[in-house]
Amino acid sequence: MPWLEIDGKPVDVPAGMNLIEAARLLNVEIPHYCYHAGLTVVGSCRMCQVEVEIGGRKSIAIGCNTKAADGMKVTTKSKAVFKLRRSILEFYLQHHPLDCPICDDAGECDLQNYYMSHGLHDSRVALDEKKHKHKVMDVGPTVVLDSERCVLCSRCIRFCREITGTAELGIFNHGRDNELLTVPGKQLDNDYSGCVVDICPVGALTDKDFRFKRRVWYMKRTASVCTGCSRGCNVFVDWEIDRRYKDPERRIQRLKPRYNRMVNEWWMCDQGRYSYHAVDAPNRISTPRVNVQGNGHVPSTDEVLTRAADKIQSALKRQGAGSVAVLATSASSNEDLFLLNRLFIDKLKVQNIDTTFGFEKLGKQDEILKRADLTPNRRGALEMQIKPSGDGQSGDDLLAAAVEGEFDVLVVVRHDLSAALSERDLTKLRKNTGYILYLASHDNGLSAIADDVLPLAMWAEREASYTNFQGRVQRTRKPFEPRGMALPEWELWQLLGQKLGLAASYDSVPAVFDALGATFEGYKGLTWDSLGNSGKMLITAPDPVYKKVQTSQPLPAY
Repeated sequence: MPWLEIDGKPVDVPAGMNLIEAARLLNVEIPHYCYHAGLTVVGSCRMCQVEVEIGGRKSIAIGCNTKAADGMKVTTKSKAVFKLRRSILEFYLQHHPLDCPICDDAGECDLQNYYMSHGLHDSRVALDEKKHKHKVMDVGPTVVLDSERCVLCSRCIRFCREITGTAELGIFNHGRDNELLTVPGKQLDNDYSGCVVDICPVGALTDKDFRFKRRVWYMKRTASVCTGCSRGCNVFVDWEIDRRYKDPERRIQRLKPRYNRMVNEWWMCDQGRYSYHAVDAPNRISTPRVNVQGNGHVPSTDEVLTRAADKIQSALKRQGAGSVAVLATSASSNEDLFLLNRLFIDKLKVQNIDTTFGFEKLGKQDEILKRADLTPNRRGALEMQIKPSGDGQSGDDLLAAAVEGEFDVLVVVRHDLSAALSERDLTKLRKNTGYILYLASHDNGLSAIADDVLPLAMWAEREASYTNFQGRVQRTRKPFEPRGMALPEWELWQLLGQKLGLAASYDSVPAVFDALGATFEGYKGLTWDSLGNSGKMLITAPDPVYKKVQTSQPLPAY
């Protein structure tokens, strides 16, 4: 490993690491625009110039394309370096529009930040002499381009060539007329188009969904995990609930990818990026509901759970364990499934229970991130082996049996059975089933006919852990409280279980997870605290490294 000094501080770095990454190991930032750790190095912006001394000889080098060498001495803050960067900044700012007050990138713009630390110069170009280019160009379904703000770093171009392979963007014309534009005949319309906004170092590429919604300095940031598919991409939830004068129902303002080398690196798909709208959708269920009374009565959660417990007990006494069926889902968290297992299988011995129903509804899969399995925790359900012993039905057979009236009580979690059944079969299900309890977050055809409905908290309103397809256990965080009277699923199972004689009194998600870790073989040795921000692998799974861009560097988040 090369040993070198950066600003007088010694550091050992992996062979082949460039100076930008080497400096970052010491929490030293070398300014840059064109460099991105997940893309090829082009060395075009020249902002990362540093002084390098090897064997007594000094020179100026660009940090992105200079590999750390043994005995090297690097200076990132000398007068000569600052003068060079100031000149580069003046070059980038000579035709840059003065529209920071209305730019969505204000507050997180590298042009602003570097100007404040290296520039603070008066422009030598008059406003009427500035070169004008295309503004507010609709380049695709999710992204707006402002070419005047562009510093021609080419990050977005390289992303579309090297990561997605779609090549929708390019730099056209020559000299001062150089301009970022879409390739003729193409739109920026790939499944990862939002990533070009993430990696744009200025405000040239902005997100239509976030455009003019919030100032970034008002928002809070919470580390979490996307639950849109079995990949489990690491994300940041940027949210704000204090200044809701523009859109009072919108708590989450945007999702941003969070770096995890083992899962998603720096990227996330657009499907996951915009999935947060469901959290505050108009059809959210916020209070328990009793449909059979039909008089507008809003029951308490305890009232619904008491009635559900009575119905379940009565069915078990009259007809036995085969009279109750549970259509659960591996979209539920590990903690949800653990309490589900303890209640319906361990305690009540229910014979008809399924957590994999709906697997046939596959999404699009690619070689970047997207998985066909749209449930975030199927691996967790399989590891916990949540299935009845004996000859209990499962999946589609269980639903078909429910339609024909084989069960006195049907418990459904999240599934919109009105989308899986014809109107005729949905009517039969309602007529043939004595009692239907529905746990869901959104209104649909089933919530309209179920006897009792309980509102579920969504992933952004609770703490939880999920096991992705690789076997990596990751956790979500709780930015804000659930809407209305919604509760996490595990809490509802625990409350229902207490009415049915289940001895369970967990006071937190970490307590449930730690109990899970002590129960199931694959989770042995895992605790809530040990999961950290990057997750931990099940002991039953190898630790695969997902890589789209090959590199030897231990790379940080961008």
